[in-house]
Amino acid sequence: MKSFIDRLLRNPVTFEITSIFVYAFYCLVYAVATLPSLVIIYFGVQLLDGSFLWNFIFTILCFLALYVFFIFCAIFVGFVERLLTLGFKPGAYAPGSPVFFRWLVYSGLHLWLINIVLPFLRGNNWIKIYMRVAGAKVGKETFINTKDIYDAYLLEIGSEVVVGGESYLNCHLFEHGYLKLDKIIIGDNSTIAAKVYLTPGTRIGKNSAVGINTFLRRNTEIADGETLMTPPGMNIRQIVKLMKENKKTG
Repeated sequence: MKSFIDRLLRNPVTFEITSIFVYAFYCLVYAVATLPSLVIIYFGVQLLDGSFLWNFIFTILCFLALYVFFIFCAIFVGFVERLLTLGFKPGAYAPGSPVFFRWLVYSGLHLWLINIVLPFLRGNNWIKIYMRVAGAKVGKETFINTKDIYDAYLLEIGSEVVVGGESYLNCHLFEHGYLKLDKIIIGDNSTIAAKVYLTPGTRIGKNSAVGINTFLRRNTEIADGETLMTPPGMNIRQIVKLMKENKKTG
């Protein structure tokens, strides 16, 4: 199986043919996700009679259909993503492996979602519902204000957590020719500020905080109650000096 998939992806002809079928699959998934909205639009068209009132009602129905599309699409696509990633576990996967191929299909489908749908759902309960449907564990009263959620099936977020705007929760990376997947775990009552980048293997304890614009390298662990910040606007000498002083006091 591994060698077959590897040949399939490396051969230009079979790669293009496979791409056509994969994109057709994407179109089918999003077409199904659009059906409830099309029903609303269909019945709205029946109301049009040229009068201002019914035209205005039709306009309202169009925006309602858009809202329904965002919600149903997040739930339905999240369900399809979960099916595509069933059985995925933390580990390293070669480009020719079945997991790698399924992940490629999943990631393309998800790319559409984070650009078309999730920007309009961040900051409310619907994005948490999407995450749970896609396989994430999300606690109560948690606030998610970012669309950049990758590999939700490997996310574990506790209760009363805040994730700031434009933060990246990214559970995959490519390293030494392998796709590497690992969990991101955020403990209860922790705060992730805006524009924080969390990489695979990140473990953040309870009652902890990560400051704005902080990049956490792979397998970073933050203890309970700890605060991690990135030095703002400092030259390299100042940063090195701080690090040396921190080692002395630590």
